[in-house]
Amino acid sequence: DDDEYYKLRPNIGIPKEETIKVNDLYFNKALVKDQKNDGLKRMFEDGRLAIVEGIGYDQPNLSHFRSEDIWLSGINPKSNHKEKLLEGWLGRYFALKLPNYPMQIPEHPISISIDGQISLIFKSGKGDMGVALTNPDEFYKLGVGLTPKESLKQGINNYEKEFNFIHTIARQSDIYSQAVKTAYDLGIQKINGNLYSDTELSQKFKLISALIAGGLKTKVYFVKLSNFDTHAQQMNTAYTGQHYLLLNAVSKAISEFMQDALENGFSERITGMTISEFGRRAYDNGSRGTDHGAASLQFVWGNDKFVNGGYWNNRPNLVDLDANGNIKYQTDYRVIYTEILEKRLGATPEDVVKVFGEPFLPLNILEKRVSSVTERNFLGKNGIIITPNPNSGNGNIQFELKYSAFVDISIFNLTGRIQQTIQRSYLTEGIYKIPFNIEENGTFVVAITAGNC
Repeated sequence: DDDEYYKLRPNIGIPKEETIKVNDLYFNKALVKDQKNDGLKRMFEDGRLAIVEGIGYDQPNLSHFRSEDIWLSGINPKSNHKEKLLEGWLGRYFALKLPNYPMQIPEHPISISIDGQISLIFKSGKGDMGVALTNPDEFYKLGVGLTPKESLKQGINNYEKEFNFIHTIARQSDIYSQAVKTAYDLGIQKINGNLYSDTELSQKFKLISALIAGGLKTKVYFVKLSNFDTHAQQMNTAYTGQHYLLLNAVSKAISEFMQDALENGFSERITGMTISEFGRRAYDNGSRGTDHGAASLQFVWGNDKFVNGGYWNNRPNLVDLDANGNIKYQTDYRVIYTEILEKRLGATPEDVVKVFGEPFLPLNILEKRVSSVTERNFLGKNGIIITPNPNSGNGNIQFELKYSAFVDISIFNLTGRIQQTIQRSYLTEGIYKIPFNIEENGTFVVAITAGNC
């Protein structure tokens, strides 16, 4: 509906009649065509799919390798672009929660890359927080029987420490290879294998479904699909082409997997999301393609009880691009990661700061699965009141605290990044009026965390 779109993309702009309209959005046909239950269109209409617009970070790096490392590490080292990023955000979190790893390991792999190697996302200072595999039978053959007959050493000298480390990794490989094969052999009999397409991505999701249905307790699975780097022939004259085929593969894999999860009764345990190192440039490059962009778009999906489906953030502003001609980002990519950590993996706000180095304000795309019986609503019925609102940067934060608790009062900008912390201390129950001062212009959000709420 935006004429500027056709000005920016005279060679690859898709006309309305070549799309599928869903409410006031226009879906690429690739998200629906040749798919059971209308693919992602049906998931979106059912409230099981959130489309999150404008995900990115400050001063975006347009190198594939560097930007991918930034997205997987959860760190944006703006001041030092040569800094090596060796740990992933999930790797750091799991290392934080498993203090004795790898000497003491979980019963099942905590994470799995369905790939030939562990993704950076699972790496930590303690080593790889998970395993990589493409075939459970081959994985079993590689690991079974590796546990050394010799016992662990006392770990006094360097030799004994190294021996114990190698011993632990070998034992881990043995245990996990058997756990994966047992779960796969059981699960492959339970799932609906006929649901899945022949694409490589769909077959990876079929493997994940079998492992979950077979009882594997792995928390996170990671799969990868290339190559969206469509500098040329992003779309052909029939409005299909490379980008269409890739989108179609993504839509099929996700919708088939979620249908299988629904039939097998584990859809409520699933939350999925897509990540990409960057989006594409707003204007086409004359080769029926686009060059490296900045702001990206994410799909977040799951059971409609726990995912607030719909379209999130504002439409891209095509007349207010950055210096490179790229769409500007609206929300920091770690905002979504924060929701995954807090609402799916049990992280505290303090854990989030340890993982990312700073707090982020969630968009509330996800709902918590289980609320503890000990959780209470600490704030009074009037919630947070800002006076005056709007203001010139000076004002007061008013609220009632119904129970004594440790309280964090912080102000965030609209990208989800923290602007300033007003107070972090233990407060007794009562009515509070706390002053604040902001020197920058803009719109800001005040968040109060009291106890666990």
